[in-house]
Amino acid sequence: MAEFQRKIRFTNLPQTCEIKIYTVSGEYVNKIEHNDTETGNAWWDMRTVNNQEVSPGLYIFYVAQKGIDGKTLDSSVGKFAIIR
Repeated sequence: MAEFQRKIRFTNLPQTCEIKIYTVSGEYVNKIEHNDTETGNAWWDMRTVNNQEVSPGLYIFYVAQKGIDGKTLDSSVGKFAIIR
């Protein structure tokens, strides 16, 4: 599988939200802005904010639903593992 084909899909997202991804040790990895009225899906290319491929391991994600004024309305936290 080519590097550019590796993606993770976040599903059942609110129309407007922000997804922040961290390592289990709390290191910031990347952020995804989701603003889509048609689908609750967002894709992440498994690259860091510095455009490096992430290492295998456990990751934490934080989803913050945003209101019209940009304030956080609701939030949730989850985890996922990357295995190669």
